[in-house]
Amino acid sequence: MKTKKCVVVFLLLVVALIIAPLSARAEFKKTKIAVLDFALQGEGFETQDMGKIVAEWIVTGLVQAGRFNVVERGLLQKILKEQELPMYGVVDAKNAAKTGMIVGAKIVITGSVMRLKDYMEVSARIIDVEDGSIIAAEKVKTDRTGRLEDLVSQMVTKIILDFPLEGYVVERSDKNAIVDLGRNSGAKSGKRFIVYKEGKVIKHPKTGEVLDVEKIETGEIEIRDVKEKTASAIILRETSPYKVERGNLVRSLIEKEASAPDTTVGRDDHFDDSGFDTAGAMKTIGSFNAGDTYYVATTLHAGGRKSVISWENRTDLSAIPAGEKVVITTITPKLIKFKWSGREYIFIYHQSKKPNHAMLLSKFFSTENPLSGTDGYPPEVKLAISQGQLTIGMTKRQAIFSKGVPYKAGGRKTVDMGLDEILKTTKWEFSQGKFDTLQVYFAGDKIIKIED
Repeated sequence: MKTKKCVVVFLLLVVALIIAPLSARAEFKKTKIAVLDFALQGEGFETQDMGKIVAEWIVTGLVQAGRFNVVERGLLQKILKEQELPMYGVVDAKNAAKTGMIVGAKIVITGSVMRLKDYMEVSARIIDVEDGSIIAAEKVKTDRTGRLEDLVSQMVTKIILDFPLEGYVVERSDKNAIVDLGRNSGAKSGKRFIVYKEGKVIKHPKTGEVLDVEKIETGEIEIRDVKEKTASAIILRETSPYKVERGNLVRSLIEKEASAPDTTVGRDDHFDDSGFDTAGAMKTIGSFNAGDTYYVATTLHAGGRKSVISWENRTDLSAIPAGEKVVITTITPKLIKFKWSGREYIFIYHQSKKPNHAMLLSKFFSTENPLSGTDGYPPEVKLAISQGQLTIGMTKRQAIFSKGVPYKAGGRKTVDMGLDEILKTTKWEFSQGKFDTLQVYFAGDKIIKIED
């Protein structure tokens, strides 16, 4: 009898050890932040302590958001005074990172308040303590009559929206996943996350201190539907089939998006403050009408803070899969704007002076679902398309659904080629970055060779 009790107790302990880490992992990971005093530039401030007051307002806003652990200001001042480090100003990223390490923060926020004759401006930088990189920079401005407190409130909102989110995959089914990030943590539709798992633990050879943990990427997801504590997402790609799984970690792609190049077409007097041509807005081009819903005919790839897509269709950028529904909101002679999953995208479909707008748009958008005849595709082909991959034996149409329109076809840039013309060629080249391309060769309609 005693032996049975011991076995039961042992099993209960084992279960407890298994469940405890799982329950801990299900909790939202709050990032620890330190906010330095903001530097003052200009004249006319009510007090010379206004930089401290601005920092206090930012701290209050971040704490109220409920997703940050913010270093207490009194403790921060004490520690920095002992270390003889500056508490204020737009310090360089290296010193800001050093400050963060000393107080145990992962992120440091620093910035300035500028007050000139006609306007006020608040600038902030979010600095990653681990490598000293600036992962986001924000700026808000108002005229002289605006209230500084309102300006800071706008800044807090921007920081919260742009801040890297971290969490876990809690469920996985087919091409979808559920993460433990909801409205309470700042998740929103259209936000993309890298998915990874922790690998080898790196320890100090003498002290045994854990210095780092290897991060092994497993895929990428995009949020579609947000609830209070969770969000559902579509799996955009995986390093191999079903690598994205329950228990994987997720981290938002703000750093990647911030550094991605803006594929703009140039600037002139007709460009608005976002840098994109809005002159000569039209309601119709060919059969395309502003306000109507269309299908994405070939996978599109967007990059930059403003989610810009160009004819180059760089495959290293985030994907909008073929077959997705979009609503065209704006049509101009150089670009269109459309909405997908609650987010606005800018599509620059040509750069020449006299483009065939209707032909070029029909290459990427359709009134009919292009995937309506794909049910008969082999499972391995469906999986490859869902992951944005190419395989030997895949047809040209399947390649279009997977990667999108190539950068070159038959040795020509596809900037002014129609889709039918592209499908007649036997060699395609996809742009995977500024200096990286993927060569694809066809025999008849099927891929016979892929060179990366």
